[in-house]
Amino acid sequence: MTIEERSTGHVGIDVYLYWARAAGGVWVAFIIILAFVAAEFIGVLSKWWLTYWSAHGTENNQMYFLGIYGLINLMTVVGLFLRIIFILMAGLRASRKIYSGLLQIIMHAPMSFFDTTPIGRIINRFGQDMYTIDSQIVTTLRSYISTILSVVSALVVNAGVSPAFTISIIPLVFYYAAQQKFFTMTYRELKRLDSVSRSPIYALLGETIDGVATIRAHAGEASLTLRLENMLDVQQNAYYLLCVAQCWLAIRLELVGTLIITLACLFPIWHHEYFGADPKFAGLAGIAISYALSITQSLNWSVRMASDLEASMISVERVRSYCQVESEASRDTNEDTRLPESWPSGGSIVFKNASLRYRPGLPRVLKGLDIELPKRSKIGVVGRTGAGKSTLMVSLLRIVELDSGKIFIDGQDTLKIGLTKLRSNIAVIPQDPVLFSGTIRSNLDPFGDFRDDDIFTVLTRVGLFTNTKASTSTDSLSSLGLSQLQSLHDIVKEGGSNFSVGQRQLLVIARALLSGASIVIMDEATAAVDADTDARIQKVMRSEFADATCITIAHRINTIMDSDFILVMDNGKAAEFDTPKKLIAKGGMFRDLVQAASHEH
Repeated sequence: MTIEERSTGHVGIDVYLYWARAAGGVWVAFIIILAFVAAEFIGVLSKWWLTYWSAHGTENNQMYFLGIYGLINLMTVVGLFLRIIFILMAGLRASRKIYSGLLQIIMHAPMSFFDTTPIGRIINRFGQDMYTIDSQIVTTLRSYISTILSVVSALVVNAGVSPAFTISIIPLVFYYAAQQKFFTMTYRELKRLDSVSRSPIYALLGETIDGVATIRAHAGEASLTLRLENMLDVQQNAYYLLCVAQCWLAIRLELVGTLIITLACLFPIWHHEYFGADPKFAGLAGIAISYALSITQSLNWSVRMASDLEASMISVERVRSYCQVESEASRDTNEDTRLPESWPSGGSIVFKNASLRYRPGLPRVLKGLDIELPKRSKIGVVGRTGAGKSTLMVSLLRIVELDSGKIFIDGQDTLKIGLTKLRSNIAVIPQDPVLFSGTIRSNLDPFGDFRDDDIFTVLTRVGLFTNTKASTSTDSLSSLGLSQLQSLHDIVKEGGSNFSVGQRQLLVIARALLSGASIVIMDEATAAVDADTDARIQKVMRSEFADATCITIAHRINTIMDSDFILVMDNGKAAEFDTPKKLIAKGGMFRDLVQAASHEH
């Protein structure tokens, strides 16, 4: 597993641009900023109009001033509504686009990515990081723009009333900028630490759920609880420092705000003292002081929102790093349209000098494999652990791409065929049968391509269904031994936990039958079942896949003795390939494996 990378320093401008492009681009940003500026300007205009009204209003023109004031306030309400709508729509669009991109990349990521990335880290991206992008960025950005404009309008109003205020405020602006820079830098790194420290907690949770039976059997609850507590301590350390940093900031910004309020009150008094009384000036001074009184809170929130915005953008940065993960090969290619509709009709497979390694830097698992598997034949694959048996399946499905060489199916180079076309024509029956929570039907036909009669037919063929009258609602999958199953819509629990291993295996075989694939791969599919179930599964495979090329990666030698051919893998190469009888008569690795298996029994 790779160690999770943690970026340092400022969040790059490219991350902000990535979110902005997802939100709609330059024009959307311009409209949002224009809406916020207009709403703030109308708010200032509303207070100025009250001042103007108090200085020029008479009994004869009260309705005129009241009408204008009402219109300005109506414009304020409309402006506030529009700016919220615009920024929320942009945020929803950005979240949808970023999530879709992340999901697309993860769904198309190569297996090497999942081999080196803990599941908890991926869950953290889809969970905590996407939650931040969905719910916090828009709220934080809206508050940040509002508070910045409030601070700017307060300073502009005070500077307009008392020009000398502009000069006196300069040292406070520099102090404010220095405090913001220091706080933002600290807050950003603490937020990164908080995000990184969450991934191990999610990973431990997933591992605990998967292995809860083993943990209870070995009384491992105490050690896991201790691990969780240590992880929570690390995560809470970062979270605690986040809270402390916010308190540190609040004290300093309260000081800046208090000084600004003091200056805002002193300069109008000084102006009145030296330039004489002016009835109009009193109203303007009142506006300036009222804006100054709110500047402490605005300053506090502007710095905090700036820091929160950058901290929230870390989630965008982390998701964006996953969107740069290399994807698998193309799902569809031009070659797909040129293939015959019936491809692959025979299922012949040719490996030509095929070499494969799972990741760069690792040794090759297949080493120049040259072998031809005849069409519609039954091939048993044997070999010692690490010989490259399962890698045959990996290379056929292009789960990992070849380092060199080629693989041909019915004369077609698999590298030129889209992954969808290739994989949909190869059925895999794995060692651990995969069932999803849902129904019998959704597991056998997840895309709804087949009729109920077709599904009942394959269930009957594998021996899971005893009543062929598919039209009645009282049909039951009685041979599963579970009387509560009454139809194809009965429940399958997560992982098929309400079925035995053998039953799950037969359901997976039924799914392979339904697909009509001409190439079937069994990857040690009977390794975890008893001998009787193994014999039943082998019987089903022989009878139901008679017209398909069947590759059986064997755990028990006796299950492949009736195969047409035996492929013995050793050190990534084809050590032996012939009929079982000829290989036994010839002597060699296969005969040694047969003799070793007979001694075990």
